[in-house]
Amino acid sequence: MKLLHFTVQIIFFVPSFSATFNPYKRNLELLNLEPISGLYTKNEVASVEELWLDQKVDNFDEKNDQTWKMRYFRNAKYHKPQGPIYIFVGGEWTISRGLMSTGLTHDMAVENSGMLFYTEHRYYGKSLPFGKESFQLHHLKQLNLHQSLADLAHFIRHQKSENAEMRDSKVILVGGSYSGSLAAWMTQLYPDLVAASWASSAPLLAKADFYEYMELVSRSIQLSYAHNCSMRIEKGLKHLVKLFNDNGIQELLYEFNGCEDYNPKDPLDRAAFFNGLGNYFALVVQSYSAYIPRLCETLMSLNSNDELAFVSFLKLLYSEGKRSSDCQDFGYSSMLQIFREDTDQGSETRAWFYQTCNEFGWYTTTKSNSSSSAAFANQVPLSYFVKLCQDAFGAEQTAQKLAHGVKQTNGKFGGYGFNQSERYAQVIFTHGQLDPWRALGQQTGQQACVLTGYSHVEDLASIRVTDTVQMNLAKLRVMSFLRRHI
Repeated sequence: MKLLHFTVQIIFFVPSFSATFNPYKRNLELLNLEPISGLYTKNEVASVEELWLDQKVDNFDEKNDQTWKMRYFRNAKYHKPQGPIYIFVGGEWTISRGLMSTGLTHDMAVENSGMLFYTEHRYYGKSLPFGKESFQLHHLKQLNLHQSLADLAHFIRHQKSENAEMRDSKVILVGGSYSGSLAAWMTQLYPDLVAASWASSAPLLAKADFYEYMELVSRSIQLSYAHNCSMRIEKGLKHLVKLFNDNGIQELLYEFNGCEDYNPKDPLDRAAFFNGLGNYFALVVQSYSAYIPRLCETLMSLNSNDELAFVSFLKLLYSEGKRSSDCQDFGYSSMLQIFREDTDQGSETRAWFYQTCNEFGWYTTTKSNSSSSAAFANQVPLSYFVKLCQDAFGAEQTAQKLAHGVKQTNGKFGGYGFNQSERYAQVIFTHGQLDPWRALGQQTGQQACVLTGYSHVEDLASIRVTDTVQMNLAKLRVMSFLRRHI
């Protein structure tokens, strides 16, 4: 589980005063953090080396010889000649040494005398093909999953050709979330390079209108606490909708120190507010599920009236921006600013949003023609995300282009619900029952497991006495499956 400070059961950060506060930015960044496989000491990461490999900017253009340096980590502490190669595949985050010194992948390398690698995805962390200019629109054209898979293929070929002690080694891939998707897709696209893969919490179906996500957020809150908590949230959200409809929301936003230029009659401003609020609950369920009961206990204790209790909860939630800035910008422009070219170059949200706009979708809508659910107040349509794509990356980012990208991804890799005797036979899939992403992953079959009471990528840690029997048995199952392929 990722580490985070909680105060009054809500996310809290030490504020620094600024003229305008963006209440949406931090939650989006936290949703895309690197998975955590456990705590580690300085001595435990001492054997982990930071290394670099030249990669082609365009792996599919023979005439383009431009290169860039991909960062990766290596832990050779346990390796014996021709022992297996374990590669943890990087995703939409900055890689760190922790996954090379703790967790189940590390434990498998210890058990089987393996080499450990951790690759960083192009356009994330320090692996920037065009340096600080990488996030400019014309440079983002080289950011896609096929380029990243080709990078990984080159990485594997290079390591095996340059080191005689790994020439005959079997390659095992491990990934979580999007990087789990990459591990599975890599196994299908480059079967000659990969012996087997473990994909944790991996979505396999590209889908623009991902309304199931927020439905599962609501359901997971109910499973983790009780129906009264999820119902209080729904009643609170409906109360907010009524305030919007009755022109009463400005008074409430004034209490949150909202900026005066917020326009509640603008559909984009309205959608941004509900999307931002939904992201908070999504973050807790996806990344900090152990805190769901504490969140609910706080919410249930604030008032006997559902609507008043929810408003009081929002006052706590938005207290940082109230005391640390001239005003909080709840508008669409605040959400858009996170993805714009002139945003903080230390943030990876622009690069990830570009990928979703062009290849995956995965937009957490709550207003969909495909669903009759009332989860999270039905206020965030797909058109809102399409508009964000257009305003962040240009008018060519149409709904049609998004649909085409989604169709291409699914056409190439087949989505989910397949027969594993015919496809992905060398991949084992694991999902958390509480994880909203499992809706787009492989959950059935002998090589898939859904873990009761757990959420997103919570199975990457070592076998622990604090975990459930089912969780530890699933880890043993993963280890056994991968061992058979080395």
